[in-house]
Amino acid sequence: MKKLLSILTFSLAVVAARAQEQAVYSQYQVFPILVNPGYTGFEEKHQVLVNAHASWLGFPGSAKTYTLLYNGPIGDKLALGGGLFSEQIGDVSSTKLMLNYAFRFKLQKLNIGIGLSTEFLNRSIDASLLSNLNVDRNDLVLEGLVDGQQIFDATLGGHLQYDNKFFLSAALPNAIRTRLDEVPVDGGGSSSDGQHYLFQLGYILNVPAQNFKVVPSLTFRKFRNTPSQVDINVQGRFMEDKLIAGLTFRPGVNGAAVCLLGTKINQYNVFYSYELSFSDFQRYNGGSHEISIAYSLDRKAKAAPPESDK
Repeated sequence: MKKLLSILTFSLAVVAARAQEQAVYSQYQVFPILVNPGYTGFEEKHQVLVNAHASWLGFPGSAKTYTLLYNGPIGDKLALGGGLFSEQIGDVSSTKLMLNYAFRFKLQKLNIGIGLSTEFLNRSIDASLLSNLNVDRNDLVLEGLVDGQQIFDATLGGHLQYDNKFFLSAALPNAIRTRLDEVPVDGGGSSSDGQHYLFQLGYILNVPAQNFKVVPSLTFRKFRNTPSQVDINVQGRFMEDKLIAGLTFRPGVNGAAVCLLGTKINQYNVFYSYELSFSDFQRYNGGSHEISIAYSLDRKAKAAPPESDK
């Protein structure tokens, strides 16, 4: 059994060394900025978001990711954001620096945000991993990762909302991807093939008489080195968002079910979600957990021009 766990833990490290550069969040429905730079400043608020995600809890070498993001409007049309991302999977660690830029405008009842995220990623492994008996001594990828792998990447995104009800969101990760190192990883040095995407559409159904909203949505996504996925989502927002509950169903053998609970307290939003996988690997871990804490501050309204003396 110990040998099996050792092999599985080592396999996680190998997968991480070849993994996608995009984190997979459970709470992108309540915080679209996690996956789409087009949402930067979209809510006309300055927001600081802290997110922590633990996958396969209880399994040796399980993945743990931490994200710190800021986004907010700069003037009537522009918005800026930035953040840090850190991930540890087994002996593989990744750090990413992100800068977001967005342009926002309105056409009658249609609000539109178009954004770009520029990202610098550094991934490396602990040199002690090379002494593992399961390591292939001829694996140039792992040997090269001891010195670190550096990648420049960019994500394009857009978010549309009509009449504060219907919304449509799209993001193209790895739109501009350039290797800044000589680590021999499959896939070449650059990529802009458009085969990686996230697409979401949904509707906000407001029931004012009962003081709640229902938000159904569908998400289609494909990230580097991962299979295509479809998420079927539904949220219930009660008492002016003081209580939010959500369910996500991801069909398929490698799918999952996600439960989400959250609340809004003054300027703070707190969310927790639990993900249960449908794969056989679920037997060896306690599922995936994610928590987010956000602080939001409304944009200052423009001062009214002084009245002229009569």
